[in-house]
Amino acid sequence: MNKKNKAVKKKMDPLFPQAETLLQETEDNAELWIKDADPLLQKLRSLSSNQQEIFFLSFIKKNNEQLPLLLEALCGKEEGLDLALAASLGQWRSPHAADILKRMAAANPSKALFKTIRKSIFRLQSMGISVKEISDRSQAVFHPTRLAPSEGFLSPIDPFGNRFIMLFKPQIPQGVALFNTLISDMDGIIDFNAIETSRKNADEYLSAFQQEYSFKLVEAGPDYCLRLIAESYELGQKIGKTPPADFLKLRPLMGSSPPFPLRPFIYKHLIEEEIKSRPDLLDQSVSLFQTPFFEDWFLKKEECQKYLDHFKEANASRLVLTPYQKEGRLLDIYRQAVHEIFDESKRMIYRRRLEEMAYYLWKAGQENEARMSLAAALALREESRLLSPNPFLLELVKRSLNDLMKEEEEEKKRKEEELIIKP
Repeated sequence: MNKKNKAVKKKMDPLFPQAETLLQETEDNAELWIKDADPLLQKLRSLSSNQQEIFFLSFIKKNNEQLPLLLEALCGKEEGLDLALAASLGQWRSPHAADILKRMAAANPSKALFKTIRKSIFRLQSMGISVKEISDRSQAVFHPTRLAPSEGFLSPIDPFGNRFIMLFKPQIPQGVALFNTLISDMDGIIDFNAIETSRKNADEYLSAFQQEYSFKLVEAGPDYCLRLIAESYELGQKIGKTPPADFLKLRPLMGSSPPFPLRPFIYKHLIEEEIKSRPDLLDQSVSLFQTPFFEDWFLKKEECQKYLDHFKEANASRLVLTPYQKEGRLLDIYRQAVHEIFDESKRMIYRRRLEEMAYYLWKAGQENEARMSLAAALALREESRLLSPNPFLLELVKRSLNDLMKEEEEEKKRKEEELIIKP
């Protein structure tokens, strides 16, 4: 009697506070999350196992037509989540529940998960759902070696479009193949090295790398990292640059990369329409230059020389101008520079850099800065207009000209001091 009461109580547990919001969000984004379940997976990770099961039970009751595909997309992601899903499927009076449970059983589950799957199949059978009994796992004698998943890591992008990509690919029967690649969005693959070592040594290599550089690497999907490397290789081919010999030799060991087009990883975490609906984020993007990741972003002198001359003339003008008039004159120079420097090709380069930096910032825990970076990137899809240039690009031009002006003044002062004859 006590056991029955306990079971009824669990079944009748009320929704936890966030459930309704999460259920609605899941229904709204079901089509997207079927293709990529990571956003939903991250939200479910914050729930307890009991809350996860309650969520699945509540979602099943809604009988959404996309439910089977979404549940299949979540299968096999994490042991704890699979346990909650398998338990809830036993209360879904549907042949779809039987199909998903059979797929889970065929994927060599853990002993605990296999037990939960069998219980749920028994429940479905008691409801009249036709389900074939699954075989006892204890009969299996040989289990092939299961490799640990590959891992990928990314650095931020420097002012010249360069970044590091690191890949860990576990080997049979043990050890790790470690690939470290320096790529450029202008020149393709710049440097490449690879070693086969133990997992311990690979971790030590990663730790030493982190200590050598001021920035940190963030995790990214290994397939995505492979696609970035392949993209850089193809870029180098187009401009006639030969990649490092070791890359050509060891490329097959890295595995095959996903096909084009490559969609930046940030869109797994942020929704484009939501960012576009926030014009304040674009205005705030100028503050990104105050962060360590953007503080060294400047344009090259050869890109700015024409406008630097205009800039110096405006500052040295003998005309009596009010501060407002002078600022207006400088602003005209900034706008002209943005309009002429950032043609369509240049805008697309910076758009991609900002999308990639948005992902890096997101993974680094700076979520608001990530939104600003993505807002600046999305605004670059449209042609830059002289009267209303992208705020991020406007600030980039402004700080670049001011920095070059300061450098010239310091150089002039240094030369004057060298001419002074000391007594």
